[in-house]
Amino acid sequence: MESLSVDYLVVGGGIAGFQAVLNLLPHGSAMLVSKGPLSSGSSYFAQGGLALPWGFSADAIESHVQDTIRAGAGLCDHKSVRTLIEGGSDAFEGLLRLGVPFDRDPRGQLRTTREAAHSRSRIVHAGGDRTGALILKSLADEVFRQPHFRFLSPYQLYRIRLDEDGVARGAYFLGERDSDLMEIRARAVILSTGGGSSLFLRTTNPRFQRGDGVSVAYRAGCEIERMAYYQFHPTVLDLPGSAPFLLTEAMRGEGGHLLDRKGDRFLFRYHPDGELAPRDIVARALWLELAKDPGQEIRLSVTHLPKGFVSNRFPQVYGHLKDLGIDLETTPVPVRPAAHFQMGGVRSDMEGKTGVKGLWAIGEVASTRVHGANRLASNSLLEALVMGKRIVPSILADGLRTSGPSGPEEARALSEMVLPDCLGEESWTEVKTVLWEKAGIVRTLDGARKGLEWVLERLSSGRKRPVHGALFAYANGLSVARLILMDILTAPIAGAHYLSYGSRTEQEGMARDDGSGLL
Repeated sequence: MESLSVDYLVVGGGIAGFQAVLNLLPHGSAMLVSKGPLSSGSSYFAQGGLALPWGFSADAIESHVQDTIRAGAGLCDHKSVRTLIEGGSDAFEGLLRLGVPFDRDPRGQLRTTREAAHSRSRIVHAGGDRTGALILKSLADEVFRQPHFRFLSPYQLYRIRLDEDGVARGAYFLGERDSDLMEIRARAVILSTGGGSSLFLRTTNPRFQRGDGVSVAYRAGCEIERMAYYQFHPTVLDLPGSAPFLLTEAMRGEGGHLLDRKGDRFLFRYHPDGELAPRDIVARALWLELAKDPGQEIRLSVTHLPKGFVSNRFPQVYGHLKDLGIDLETTPVPVRPAAHFQMGGVRSDMEGKTGVKGLWAIGEVASTRVHGANRLASNSLLEALVMGKRIVPSILADGLRTSGPSGPEEARALSEMVLPDCLGEESWTEVKTVLWEKAGIVRTLDGARKGLEWVLERLSSGRKRPVHGALFAYANGLSVARLILMDILTAPIAGAHYLSYGSRTEQEGMARDDGSGLL
């Protein structure tokens, strides 16, 4: 087993991870370990923008705070929300110093837009719908110029390295070959591994966003919470033969319409804001409409907008659909919801601290209770940037030091673990189908129980064997699925937001139809 030593170990190569590295490097050496290149994580594909309380006055901050809490169905930690929003100014100034090319109007002023559940225009974009990729590139370019930085890929997080007192002293990783076990010793470990939305059958996330960080942190002794809180993005391409592809929230913010079979804008039947209602309401409305009329298509239309506006404003989306033979400016696009964002995860505070000393968690893998039951659009990039900086003082204050390498006995102990059988994509499809049907947009207690029984049966079939990367990833996926279903069953409040908005008549009808109690 190869062993390396570094001051700060960051696991996960998205915006949160690179922001953490950038802010830690002035204080020591840093290594970022990723399962793949920059383009393999969710940050790279983030089409949405960066939400900021423009003017940064008390009124602007308060408005952003209240919008966040309303979108989260009131299930947010108010103090944490305020801390996040107040950190927006400093985060944005940092991006300007890096030269992130935010969109501007002909006068050179920053172009701001409004998205769903925002009460005012406060969102900035870069490259139209390439905000995540351009922010990530700017951060990475700066980090890679630093002499005390090292990037390691492709390596899969295997286990947090704990000393006899339960303090995190680094982590173990699996290389491309299962025999390539790597030990990285560190003063502090920062998890920024993203969420697990790819565990659902329909998802906007890259293929390997399967919640590995949550599973590994759970085995290390971290508290995992609110795993029932998954956000389903309502407008995802629904084209036979094509993978789900996110059609950014900003398209509705710029005036896009959602139309039913008759061509009616049906969302006003569910919420007075229509297409600009919170994501959970819009996603649930689409689910209801499709459940009532399974043969119909729900379409997103921007054909009424000025010619040339869509191709200039959303070049990535427009180009992708053009390659599929669809011209957005003339043709409405079929959409239906898909799993998008994990609001729960590794419980941490607003300094990123987890329940395990020496281990911090930031970004989508972390649960700071900021997003509540439904994340306000474009708050995720803000969270990644703010938390990637906020962790630094607490890491420095802890004054932890690296320890010596593990001995041969520990290496031998790490070489085996209990793993279930995995039949490749067939097994993964089963997990994804169970979560989509039992923990999807609408859940029932009976469905969640059946889903949990299925997952526990698969987990109990495991046996001790030499560590194997593919089987280990499958075990992680089953572990996260169990945590999601357990949270639905043991913390009913976790599903209460599904009844927070919309038509009471529709909600009661759904509960009666199922008979097992709508969560």
